[in-house]
Amino acid sequence: MRAEQAFALAECARVCTGYLAGLTAEEDAADPPPPSGGPGPARTALVAALGELLGTAPPPRRETVGAELFDTLLRAGDRAVETGGERELLLAVELADTGVALRAKSRAAWRLRAHALDALGRAAGAAEAYERTLALGSTHPETPVLLAAAREKRECLAAAVELFPADTGGPGDTGDTGDTADPGREPAGGAGGEPGAAPAGRAFAAVVGAEAVPAVVREAFTAYVGEQVGRYGAGDARVRELAGLYGTYSRLLDQGRMADPLLGGARPVGVADFRGLVAGKTACVVVGPDRFEDAGDYELVVRCDDFRGGERADVHAVADPDCDSWHRPAGVRLLFADPGETWREAVRRTVPGAQDGLGDASLRRPLADPALLGDGGWGPGTSAAFTVLRLMDHLDVSPRLDVHGAGRLRPEERRWIASRAKDRTKTRTALR
Repeated sequence: MRAEQAFALAECARVCTGYLAGLTAEEDAADPPPPSGGPGPARTALVAALGELLGTAPPPRRETVGAELFDTLLRAGDRAVETGGERELLLAVELADTGVALRAKSRAAWRLRAHALDALGRAAGAAEAYERTLALGSTHPETPVLLAAAREKRECLAAAVELFPADTGGPGDTGDTGDTADPGREPAGGAGGEPGAAPAGRAFAAVVGAEAVPAVVREAFTAYVGEQVGRYGAGDARVRELAGLYGTYSRLLDQGRMADPLLGGARPVGVADFRGLVAGKTACVVVGPDRFEDAGDYELVVRCDDFRGGERADVHAVADPDCDSWHRPAGVRLLFADPGETWREAVRRTVPGAQDGLGDASLRRPLADPALLGDGGWGPGTSAAFTVLRLMDHLDVSPRLDVHGAGRLRPEERRWIASRAKDRTKTRTALR
């Protein structure tokens, strides 16, 4: 066992012992504070899990941490998340960090960290941990949905702060506490008796900036919405937008994010998800429907539009809505179409169960999308093979990226590939 792993285990034992000592202090106090955790049975299960963890002997030096100790560690973390108090969630983060220190590529440890940070309201850290889980090859269907929810919560809060910068001290605030957010308009009513004061707005911005626990954020958000309704009136366009953000944030807290019903049960795959799928893998893009004999040479095989039945397709890229391969099994199916309504019509052609993941709207036009390549001029006739190849080249996370059958592409697409080729044979062109 390496020295840093031994230190991580020792620090974890110290944190767990400290937590248990805090519970004992509460019980012994004459006027104990209210418990920070959830219901009694959940905390009892957590205490039992911590006792099991502390009673599991660490391995001798120069020996690896065994599966029993590692599983016990993660089980204690899960019990801490289930208990749900702030102190317990912080403990879960410590346990997850120990798991990552012991096994940096453990999907379970990263998922535990993501769940704990998400429950604490630390959306940025949670999103990063969910992304790491997916990058390590997680196939858990809940992970991409939770990642999308964490991002959406963070975006809701950021947008709410920025709507009234003069009232929250957000971006665009000039430092004037007066009614500068809406020039020429008199406030409908003052907060706290002072027309220029916006204490709820400043308090909301403060808890968002501090990444407070969701219950605290929602309480501050509620007060902020009420304050803005009083100041500007319910008919104000920005107040209506703020109310919509509040409703979205509350729904995400109470219900989570539902998978898009349009995707036929497949998990939605966004840009970050696709990047995680490609990262670190040798990959090839196969042009044309012919049988591909070299699939075993690559970790990721991308087929395009029509391809033969029984052929391996880790990714299926489609630009031709009339292709005959919608029913063929694929890991992830990417649909390239513009405008949005055309893309939605293409999504309706997908066969439920024929793919594990389906590219979401952020991947429907990667070449022209300014948030991705912003590489205009290719036109609507660009092939699926070139589109997905260009996207993967832009992401630049694959150590080997080949295209097989580039001669079938349009002349301008072939020229682009030839100008960047590192190696060429009769049928294969290597871009890495």
